[in-house]
Amino acid sequence: MRVISGEFKGRKLTAPEGWRVRPTTDRVKEAIFSMIQPDLPDAVCLDLFAGTGALGIEALSRGAARVYFCDNSSLPLAALRQNLAACRIEERRAVILADDWRVAIKRVREKCHLVLIDAPYEMCEYYSQILEMLRVCHALEFEALIVIERDVETGGYELPEGFKMAREKRYGSTGVDLLIYAESGGGNDL
Repeated sequence: MRVISGEFKGRKLTAPEGWRVRPTTDRVKEAIFSMIQPDLPDAVCLDLFAGTGALGIEALSRGAARVYFCDNSSLPLAALRQNLAACRIEERRAVILADDWRVAIKRVREKCHLVLIDAPYEMCEYYSQILEMLRVCHALEFEALIVIERDVETGGYELPEGFKMAREKRYGSTGVDLLIYAESGGGNDL
């Protein structure tokens, strides 16, 4: 696993041995970042289910201002901290939220321009709830981008109000959806 472009290009990233980590392949990562690159400079991002932080670190490498990394598993969080240190990423640019996604979304203190969702594939049933919570908690800028990486066979979900599908891609058994948050206001606080 490595950073493929930008400020930290070529840096190797670690993953915990023996842990159920399903790293995004370089091919899929390159496809994701090709879709969102124009929107990355100075963006505030949320990397839900961050694991080792590979997607969020790639976003920082390519110009994002800050990434909130969310995960609640100790071994991937330790690897994330190692990877941030190896890339010498300052704390002001990388905020670690060591919580369940439901708690972490509420802890993000600024609206996000980009959300990266690469949950364990067995969690696809929660994608609609995750999107709804992002909306209700006012965690998204108008026209924020949401990238969902999922299994094409089992990763179906319903789009809640306020979201529209911009692009769907398939890379073998991996699906990548690019959504746009198209609601300019509203929503109730949880």
